[in-house]
Formats: sequence, C-alpha cells, structure tokens
Amino acid sequence: MTAHQMVADRALEVAVRPPQPNAPASRPPYGTLDGTFAAAALRRPGAVAVQDEHGPLTYARADAHASRLGSLLVRSGVQLGDPVIVHCEDHRQSLVAQLAVLKVGGVCVPVPPGTADSRLAVVAALTGASAVVCGAATRDRWQRVPVLVLDDPRILRLTAAHPLERALPRSAPREAAHLMVSGTGRPVTGQLADHVAWRLALTGRSRAAGTPVRHVFVTGPPGTPHAVSALWWALSCGGTLHTLPAPGAPVPVAAQASVVMSSPEEYAERVAELRVRPRLVQLLGGAVTGELAARHFAALPATALRAEFSPGGGWFPWTVRDFTAQDTALDEQVIGGPAPDVRLHVTDRNRRSLPDRHVGELCADGPALPFDTIHGPGRPVPPAVHPAVLRSRVAVRRRADGLLELAGPADPAG
Repeated sequence: MTAHQMVADRALEVAVRPPQPNAPASRPPYGTLDGTFAAAALRRPGAVAVQDEHGPLTYARADAHASRLGSLLVRSGVQLGDPVIVHCEDHRQSLVAQLAVLKVGGVCVPVPPGTADSRLAVVAALTGASAVVCGAATRDRWQRVPVLVLDDPRILRLTAAHPLERALPRSAPREAAHLMVSGTGRPVTGQLADHVAWRLALTGRSRAAGTPVRHVFVTGPPGTPHAVSALWWALSCGGTLHTLPAPGAPVPVAAQASVVMSSPEEYAERVAELRVRPRLVQLLGGAVTGELAARHFAALPATALRAEFSPGGGWFPWTVRDFTAQDTALDEQVIGGPAPDVRLHVTDRNRRSLPDRHVGELCADGPALPFDTIHGPGRPVPPAVHPAVLRSRVAVRRRADGLLELAGPADPAG
C-alpha cells in the first residue's frame, strides 16, 4: 500500500467513524499546524517566527509566502494526501515549505540537507513523493522527482504573478501532516502522523516545561527529528525558533529564559561549549546516559535536563525522564515513564503483555503517536490485529516503580 493510499484510507476512516461514547468530554479541540500558524500571523503579524544567521522571518511573511507557494503546488498537480519532500538548507526555508505543503492538504516528508544520495533514493521510493520543495543548494540532488526551488528567481516570479488558490487551506486535524522516514539500515519505515498527534505531543511538552516557552534554540540543520519538533514547538506557543549563535556572534538576551532542543548525540558534542544559558535543555532521540547528564550539570548546573526517548530515530516521544544532578551516578539506562497521551506495553514475541521485571519488546500506541507505518518493499506487514501499536525492536523491562529501563536490543525476528 502506498503512502497516498494510506492517507486516503485514513481520511475515509475519520469521516465514517462513529462518535465514541466514552471519549473524554474535556479534551479541547485541536486545529491544524498551519491553521494555528495562520491565526498567530493575524494576531501578531510582526512577531518573529524564525531567527537565524540570515535574519528574522516574521509570521506574516512566512504565512504569505507559504500561501503563494501552496497555490503553485496546487497548479503543479499536488493533490490531497500527496507526500511532498521538504529538503531545505535553513530553518526559514523549511518553515515556508512545510506550511505550503500543509496548506494544500499534502503530507510533509522532511529530509536533512546532508542526507546521502542513496538515502534520498530510499526516501523517494518509500514515500512515492509527488514533488520536492527545496533550496538552490539541494536542487541538483533530485533527478526523478519534480522540484520547486524556493529561492529560484523563476519560481519567485511565478508565485508572485498568479492569484492565490481560493481553496486553501485544505488541511484537516485528523489527516496526515507528516510522513517521517526512520531507520538507518534495514528495514527503513515511514510513520504517518496527523495534526492532532503533533498538537498533543507539543502540548504535553509545554506543560512539562512549566512556564510558557517563547524562545527555542535548536542544534543542527532542519529536517532532523529534533529540529522539526523544535520548530513546531516554538510556533505552537507563538514563539520564535532560533539557531544557536555562531562563535563570536552576540548571544540574544532571550537566551536566558529559553529552551535548547537537541538530539543526545549533537548535545554531547556541544554541551561543553554551549554559549546559551537556557532554563531547560530538551533532548529527543535515543537514551541519555548518566555520563551525558553529568556533563550537562557540570556545564549548566542551574539548567534543567529533560529527555524524551523515541526509538529508531523517531520523531514523537514514547517516554520522558527528568534528570537531576543525583541521577548522573546511575548505571542503568532508565528511559522514564510514558509521554503524555502515550500508552506503553512490554510484550513477548506473541505481543502479550509481560509482568514487571520481565524483559520484552517496548511497544506503544496513543493519540500523540503516528497512526500508521509504511514498510519498504519486501518487508512483512504487521498483523492486522494490532494496526495502531508501534513496535520499537528495543528490549526493556518495567521496574517496580513503574519506570522503564533498557535491556538491550530486541529480537528483530520476534
């Protein structure tokens, strides 16, 4: 089944789904990522959405540019549910491209700029993307997929010359927003996440952070799991995404009350020389070791450290853990408890739940996680009896206090 067919099935499923009598009535309605951004652009058009070495990009400018680009995507043949690859060099371009794809009801497929050509071919084949939105620096990396270059003068003239598409925006909360390709070897899979999953994950992160988040600093280029998450976290709060200041550049005053978001690997390389002194460092990705936590508190003793575990290079947190200076001496790789709106399961080979202290595979489901998985050619499709449960292929055990700890890799054949 292709990505487009999965998205179409999802739309039909949502349309015919009967009301759930036991659903919590207190759950607030969640809109789309692009709809929330557009509302913020109307309220505070001059507010800065992204600040990087190229300068500021305001909410109003980003929304207007995305609307024009979205109109061009529609005229280029992009339809509802079509995956569109976003392959940009900087965070400003990435924001405009993602907004445009979302406005037309497409599905964003973010790809980091340094991705190898062999990997790009895998992404294109797995997703069946109908187009690529990129910058001039990455244009030549694509040969067999139609390309729209954001900073190409010809594209800029086209977007300015044609009227806006009146049907925009065409996104809906329960339809797919992103298709996230993960896995560095075999198998490579793609996970489809809707707007509601994003909003729930971002809301849970904001609540855990405590005081309102207005400034998020991100490590590395756009397109990585933590960079995409940092972008939408900042924007969901009406705030600003910043890149870390370059050596010798002034440090913004806002950095003192900010959040830094990174992967554990990138943070391990930067923690000793981090010029920003945030109130919180938020990590997303693999397990955070006691050694890295010790280095964090040695460099930033007054800064909180929070880790979100997302197996296999995933984009949405499965578990969360708040570190303290006392935790750094622990040998076990504790990954914490379930993230908000996530249900965790420790299962055997037959997908049966295991009691505490027994080693099994970590699995998860819930509204704050992707709703479906695309598997590469030749890979078996998971049993239909558990269509919404995601597998991690990571072995864990549940401790007596309810927290999970890693117990080695799971048997991939299980």
